[in-house]
Order: sequence, then C-alpha cells, then structure tokens
Amino acid sequence: MKKRTYSTVNVEQIELLPILQLLTVGCIVAVDVAKTKFVAAIATAAGQVVRLVRFEHPRQTLLFLRLIEALRDAKLKPRVAMEPTGTYGDALRYQCHQRGVAVHMVSPKHTHDIAEVIDGVPSMHDPKASAVIAFLAGMRPTKAWKPDSDAKRNVRALLEQRAPLAQTIALYHGHLEGMLARHWPELGLFIDVHKQRSWMPFLRTYPGPQVVVANSKAAAETLRTASRKQLDPERIAKLVDSARTTVGVPMTSNEQARLRSCVEHIASETAGMDAVDEEIAALVSKDPVMSQLAAVIGPVCAATIVGHIGSPLDFETARALEKAMGLNLKERSSGEKNGRLSITKRGSPEVRQMLYLATLRLLQTNEIVEWWYHRRSSHSGRQPAKMKAVVAVMRKLARALWHVARGETFDAKKLFDVRRLDIKNHEAPEAERPKMPRPFVRKSAPQEPPKKRSIAQQTA
Repeated sequence: MKKRTYSTVNVEQIELLPILQLLTVGCIVAVDVAKTKFVAAIATAAGQVVRLVRFEHPRQTLLFLRLIEALRDAKLKPRVAMEPTGTYGDALRYQCHQRGVAVHMVSPKHTHDIAEVIDGVPSMHDPKASAVIAFLAGMRPTKAWKPDSDAKRNVRALLEQRAPLAQTIALYHGHLEGMLARHWPELGLFIDVHKQRSWMPFLRTYPGPQVVVANSKAAAETLRTASRKQLDPERIAKLVDSARTTVGVPMTSNEQARLRSCVEHIASETAGMDAVDEEIAALVSKDPVMSQLAAVIGPVCAATIVGHIGSPLDFETARALEKAMGLNLKERSSGEKNGRLSITKRGSPEVRQMLYLATLRLLQTNEIVEWWYHRRSSHSGRQPAKMKAVVAVMRKLARALWHVARGETFDAKKLFDVRRLDIKNHEAPEAERPKMPRPFVRKSAPQEPPKKRSIAQQTA
C-alpha cells in the first residue's frame, strides 16, 4: 500500500488533463455528501479511483459542476453516484440532473458492510467513503435517481407538516395522563382522552376536580354541550360526582394552570392536524393511485406510502414493495442454532407505523382478517404471539396494496385460504361456534416416582 492513499486535492487546484489521460471509456464520480465538506472520487467505469477531490458546499459547488461538465464534454459519460443522505445532497443531485448527467444511488448499508473489504481496515472517513461508493457503483448495478413529481413533493410537505403536530399531541397526552393519574384517576373510567374530544373544553374551563365540585351544574352542562348531547346524562352525573369522591391528590393553583395549559396545547395542535389531514385527503382524492389505496388503508396512510417510498406502480413485484417497506423477513442461523425470523425494518419507519395502524383498523372491520388473526395468534404455544400475527397481516396487506394500485378491488379472501378458516361457524351465534383450537404444548413422558432408600443407603 502506498502512503497517503486517501489524499485529496482542492477543486480549485485540480488539473483536468492528467485525469482525462487515465480515463478511457466512461467514468464514475462518487460523492460523499456532508453538510458543507464534500469529497468526490473520480474513478474509471470499473470503480478504480483516479483522483480524490474535495470542495466546500455551496461556495465551491459550481466549480465542481464545471469539472463534471468537462468530463461530459470529453465524451466520458460521467455517472454521479452518492448515498441518499437526507436533504444535504438534493441540491447537487438536482444540478447534475439539470446538466444531463445521470445520478445513481448507492445503499448506505452496502457502503458500511464493504468498508473493510477495500483495504482491510474497518475504519471509515470521507475520502474512503467516496472510494467505497465508486467501488460499489462499478461492481454492481445501482438505482437511477429521478426527481420527484410535484404531487409527491406536495404530499411529502404535508406529511412533514403533520409529523411535529402528532408528536406534540402525543407528548402532551403523556403529561395529561400523568396529571390525571395523580389528581383525578376516576376520570378515565368515564372518558377516553385518546378517542373522545368532549373533555377538552370541559377541562380547559374547569381544570381539576376541585373546580368541578365548586361549579358542578355548570361543569355538567359544559360537558353535555361539548359532547353534542351524545354523552349519557347518567354518565355525566357520575363523572361530576367522582370529582367530589376522588382519591387523587388535591391540586394547587399552579397545577391547575398547568393542566389548563396542557389541554389548550392538545386542542390547538389537534385542530392544526385536522386541517392538515383535510388537505391530505383533498390531495389524495385527486390522484388515481393514492385514491385507490385510500379506499383500503385511509388517506393519511396512502399519502405516507407514496410520500416516503413512492408509488406502488414503481415496483416491479409485490415482494419489491414489501421489501421497500422493511417487512421482508431475515434470519440469522448457524450450525445447530436456528435463528428466529424477523422483519428487516429497512426503509421509512413512518410507513410501517401507519400501515400498522391501518392493519389494526382492518382487524376490527373485516371479519375474515379478524378470524385468521385469531387462528394465527393461537398457534404459538403458551404465549400467544399477537404482535407476530399483526405483522403477518401487515405483510399480506402490503402485497395486496401492490395489486390495488393497479386497479384491482381489495378482497380479503385472496389473502388467506378461506377454506381452512371455517367462516360459516364464525358467522353463527357465539354459543354455537366451535371452540378455538388449543395451542399445542409438547408434554414430557411421565416419570416414575423415586424409590425410597434405606438409611444405610443414604449414609453410604
């Protein structure tokens, strides 16, 4: 190995003629993306590095683009390769695409795994990362990059606007549950703060059981009005009465102000998220693919899939879509040790989260899916693997969405072998249904009771 293998040259000091003499047919420009300090490896079509160039973004980006234009004008057909690292590389990708230079993406996982193969050292730094990207781009096919459509960018912008609102609501819901558990634990017996909204104006006006007791009639009327007369009067009376008999800790004035502030934050953020959801639903209804997906999994989930991983039409097979969602299975076994199967969790976690919520809704609304879920979760011994059964439904739903995007109608019967589910008995009254099969538990062979030993044998 020669010294200074990964030495770089500033883009302002680069000499083009020696590089052109080393390149014959095609070239690869592998870029390691950062916030400001970029490193690019100019390599042959086979991935052999010729020169490492460094430049500062955005101050020297135009100089680097002129270097790429010079390689393009020399009929070398440069191919820019980089990793999909957030938004730092978007500007450079766009400028290369505008100049007619092909841009290809390299998986960061492949870059990490092959780091030690190149030079026998597991270390990684910017110049070596660019050399590794060039090696991978010359060794195996890479994924061509193309700019996102305006529809996808609009959907992604709305999703990024919705995400902090949902996080803030979850944060203040946690604070609210903690305060109610300390000061008014009985409230949860009458109102679900996650599913209902009538408690928001109620607690904002009367923050705490002491204030409710002091204004019991007005508090009951506020709760009845907020619920649009949907809450049972008897339940409202019991809720107000629980404020008088609560076992919680009495609240101070500052704790009441904190509870009111928490409720106000939840109410305002919820209203903001509702407005964003309406915009998402309107945008989804105008797109034929997303509207077909929304009929099965809802508009927000459909927008999340298209906004983060692209349209299902962009994937050649249903397995490819499942892999992009990180729902394909992996296994680590060695010798006599059989590893457990688990999903890879690659790609966007937001897609898996929304698909998980859509699956839970499907379990409640589709009896075929529900019946299969119960049969699947009961085949795991003493501990029912409910989460594994939900993930199994998620994987089937992901493959079904690939067909739904192509115009097919969603039919749960195509996901499972309905002949083995005994749906007819499931539709019968509960008293006439056959009992669910008991989990199979292997029993050990009966052992003979130990023989009694004499005192002489015990002391021998």
